[in-house]
Amino acid sequence: METELSQSLTFLAWTSAGFLIVVGIFIVKLLFDLSRLTMSLNKSADIVKTELEPIMKNVSETVVTVNKLVQTTDEKVSKAKEIYDRVSKVVINTAAKASEISGYVLKEVFKGLCAGFKSIIIKK
Repeated sequence: METELSQSLTFLAWTSAGFLIVVGIFIVKLLFDLSRLTMSLNKSADIVKTELEPIMKNVSETVVTVNKLVQTTDEKVSKAKEIYDRVSKVVINTAAKASEISGYVLKEVFKGLCAGFKSIIIKK
């Protein structure tokens, strides 16, 4: 009975040792693969960094250019609005003066016509 127990324990020990060796090999392979993955990610990060810097510089320059364009357009629109306001004031004032003058001329013409008709009527 002792030999059977001894043989069983020996078999269990060898099996456990083999299992630990297989698990150890898989752990070493996992660590090796994780190391390669980390190196690959570092290289990818470096590539993205070197490629992203010029892109961000170009985007920044484009934003500055667009901002200047918007400011220039805003200034020109403001100037055009001021010119429109001035022109509309001049046109309104001119129309008001023309209305006053035409009213005065019309009154004087009507007075002249009335005076002419009165003089024609009185001469008869």
